[in-house]
Amino acid sequence: MVIALEQVAETLQVSPEDLWRHSLDAYILREKRLAELDIADVQDRYGVSSTVELRHKIEGGVIFSHPAWEDLIEWENLPAHIQRLDSLRPQTGPG
Repeated sequence: MVIALEQVAETLQVSPEDLWRHSLDAYILREKRLAELDIADVQDRYGVSSTVELRHKIEGGVIFSHPAWEDLIEWENLPAHIQRLDSLRPQTGPG
C-alpha cells in the first residue's frame, strides 16, 4: 500500500510542502549520520583518529593491508559525501 504525501500531511495537519521539506531534511541528516558512523567505525576498528594515521599504519605493516586499504579509500571519500549532503540541506537565515 502506497500512502500519498497529501494523505500523510492531512493526517498530521501540516502542509504537503512542509512535510516534503522536513522529510527530505530528515533523510539527508540520516545519511550524514550514517557516513559519520562509518568513519567512527573505521577509527575504532584500527585505533586511529585520521586517514593519515591509518595510511601510515598500513604502509608500516602495523595493520594488514586488506581490508584496511578499502576502508581507507572509503573514509577518504566520506568527507566529500558529507559535504554534498550538507549542501543539499535548506539554508536558514540568521536568528
